[in-house]
Amino acid sequence: MKKIALVLFLALFLVVGVSSASMAQVPGYWDIKGAIDFGGEADIDGYGDTDVESGFTLVGEYKVPYTSEWTFGGGVQYQLDRDLDDNGLNDSLNFVPFYALAHYNMQNSPYYFLGHLGYNSFDMDNTSDTSGGMYYAVGAGMDLSNNMSAELMYSVNNGEADGFRGSGNNVDVEYSKLTVSLGYQF
Repeated sequence: MKKIALVLFLALFLVVGVSSASMAQVPGYWDIKGAIDFGGEADIDGYGDTDVESGFTLVGEYKVPYTSEWTFGGGVQYQLDRDLDDNGLNDSLNFVPFYALAHYNMQNSPYYFLGHLGYNSFDMDNTSDTSGGMYYAVGAGMDLSNNMSAELMYSVNNGEADGFRGSGNNVDVEYSKLTVSLGYQF
């Protein structure tokens, strides 16, 4: 029930934020990104830490400038399946986070800091059922031109796998990674 409430809250936040911006004639913009996730590690309860292969992520965000320093918005990411490096069992996982974001621009500088907070859906091989969990990320970026940016982020995705590898156990999965992305704003 908590998960459903969180998803509804985030959806409401996105709808209200976009609607408020359009009614107030505040110019928002879309930011579409391609990202590479490096150095991932999945912490699976009862199985320990497992390296995760690098993977690609597609990102879509809607941002509305609030002041000259602050920008707020929401986004969604689709992580393409990535394999776990664990004894050749061919397990793979992916997350799809939905999140609110805050973006702080440093004065007179192309650099900025950003953070994400939200909920993600989760899918994993060799499980009978999966459920999503909390998603959060922090990072920094740089405006490369009027409509291009590059970012470096550390993020954590959480989920739960029921019946992992044929066991009757429910295990918590925490996937942390470092991401480099290139974005185009319009």
